[in-house]
Amino acid sequence: MVISEVHYPKDLSELFDILKRHPDALLYAGGTEILREQGGRAVELPETVISIYALPELRRVDLTERFLEIGAAITLSEILDLGDTALPPLLAEALRGIGTASLRNLATLGGNLACRSRFMDAWPVLACLDALVEFRNAGSSAWINVNRLAGQDGRPAAPIGGVMTRIRVPLERWDATALRKVGRRDYPASETAVFALAARGEKGILAEFRLAFAGETALRLEEIEARIIGRSLPLSERERRTFGGEYREAASALPRGLALQFGALVEAALDILAR
Repeated sequence: MVISEVHYPKDLSELFDILKRHPDALLYAGGTEILREQGGRAVELPETVISIYALPELRRVDLTERFLEIGAAITLSEILDLGDTALPPLLAEALRGIGTASLRNLATLGGNLACRSRFMDAWPVLACLDALVEFRNAGSSAWINVNRLAGQDGRPAAPIGGVMTRIRVPLERWDATALRKVGRRDYPASETAVFALAARGEKGILAEFRLAFAGETALRLEEIEARIIGRSLPLSERERRTFGGEYREAASALPRGLALQFGALVEAALDILAR
């Protein structure tokens, strides 16, 4: 059994100093995903662990008229405690559907996004909301769109070598939103995925349309969205058939069960735009 050395940095500067000496150290906040992957009675951790849960820079929440900024180590329960007036409804719905209250008391939003084995529940919603994620290292920081956490192959592709510090969620008006979890609801599996939709019309024109679907792989097809945006509302039956077919074709690489459910969800979403 490996005896782990656990570090408790007081701020990001000290964290980066530790990472310089131990670049392979495990960053540990809520630990829910780390523990989920272990089936034994004893928890096995690497030689060096860095606890980041209490870092002040990762525990801040800022709310402006334009966006909500959430520290990566804020737990899901703490985010929900901000209340419906602060949270985008689609994000609140997604977070309420994650696990049990006990799990939400431990799990962090940063951990939900940083999972490298699959996409967890927050990614499709934040992808639809065009949220930004800040990554920092000892010498620099950069904001990237959460959509870039998915690689060209649709697999998780969070940057390596940086620490996720903040998530910035734009606060926008949406006329239609939808969220649906398919497959096993209580435990991530190969047939589990989350579907999210956000749309807005202006003067009879579809001004915004964003649709994301993710489990072990992610789908956010911005080229199809670009062809839908700008159409007159309601969408015609021909338009719905055309775009629905394009989405189903793009999903053909998914497991058959997920592909069928994705096609049905897309059809329902497009039907909303026909009303």
